[in-house]
Amino acid sequence: MPRPDHDDSTSDTTPGAPGPAAGGLRRWLDALPELPGARARRIRRMGRSPLPSLFDLFPEARHARPVELGLRTVEASAIRGTAVGGGDQRGGDFLPLRQFRGANWAARWQRLRRAQEALVDLPAIDVVRYDGGYWVIDGHNRVALALYTGQVDLDADVVELVPPGGYRTEEPGSLATKVEATREVRGRVAGEAAAREREHGG
Repeated sequence: MPRPDHDDSTSDTTPGAPGPAAGGLRRWLDALPELPGARARRIRRMGRSPLPSLFDLFPEARHARPVELGLRTVEASAIRGTAVGGGDQRGGDFLPLRQFRGANWAARWQRLRRAQEALVDLPAIDVVRYDGGYWVIDGHNRVALALYTGQVDLDADVVELVPPGGYRTEEPGSLATKVEATREVRGRVAGEAAAREREHGG
């Protein structure tokens, strides 16, 4: 019979099995920030696998309807692969495989790293959204840099690929606003030109 002050919630009846206390410790450890060295090793391990390709995994995406969503902030962890050819030349860390890293790429990579260290705002990447994730059109190296440095999110110009018979998941954002503003300006200019013509008897 257990003692009245004994707490069974931290014990396990299976010999050798981790109990709830071990689970709590694991959650606490998982919540700790990842050390830079551990992060770099994890991302390098990702680089050993090919970078997933949208159209290899989802051939039906070729028939989807593109909808411009505009500029968004997207989580680096939600960027799942590439939406352009040549994905087989990159690893899962978004960097080119070693045999494809030429001098031009190395110089570009160093420029990106120096810019980030100097806190320079890098251009937004271009992605498509499909199946709940993002797939890179332009900006693979910027995604790799974000992964290696622990950057949580990136600015991205997003196009959603809407399957036939489906619906977009978000309302268009900044791009739609720019288009509408452009229409308003054009309408105002055209109206003023027509008014001037009427004044001059044209």
